Amino acid sequence: MKKQIAMNVFYTLGIIVSVLGIKWGFENDQQVAGGFFIVTALFFLYLKIKLTKDFRKALRDRANQP
Repeated sequence: MKKQIAMNVFYTLGIIVSVLGIKWGFENDQQVAGGFFIVTALFFLYLKIKLTKDFRKALRDRANQP
């Protein structure tokens, strides 16, 4: 469980850095860098959603054990 919480924090930080990178890229006319940060933000968001689903499933399974 601690590993999942640590991964969630890492993914959240990745999303924040990516959003800041998107802002920087488009403010400085660096569309390629902005596009790269969009892709990384989407990737971190995908991983975060997948981790959240797995975490909820694990909690449900843990609650249903006798």
